[in-house]
Amino acid sequence: GGGVGSRCKLRIRTNYSVPPLHGARIVAAILSNPDLRKRWEVELTEARNNLNSAHGALADALKAGGLPARFAAPRFGLFTQLFLTDEQVLALEKEHVCYVGPGGRVNVSSLTPAAAKRVADAVTAVCK
Repeated sequence: GGGVGSRCKLRIRTNYSVPPLHGARIVAAILSNPDLRKRWEVELTEARNNLNSAHGALADALKAGGLPARFAAPRFGLFTQLFLTDEQVLALEKEHVCYVGPGGRVNVSSLTPAAAKRVADAVTAVCK
């Protein structure tokens, strides 16, 4: 139809199917400029190190809580999956104000060591 809703959906679909070129142009500008590329590489290394530290802090805190080794297995990326039951996920939310995705999908990208310990303590409490 020609309603506003259907026109909006078409516009949204177009943006996702054929994204604008400005992102690619920004990347090309950064990677083709030696100074900008070096700055990007430094920032990327810092972000990677922070993410690895967050994963390590969470894994260490889960291990210290006495959870099985599968909880402390090395993880990579922005998220980690703890394979929690729906009941455990709900208990994290209701009892510990700790919000995770289905199955215990945790965004570790912004976890400080202190926050990782709080999350691990909550997970330990609902798993025991």
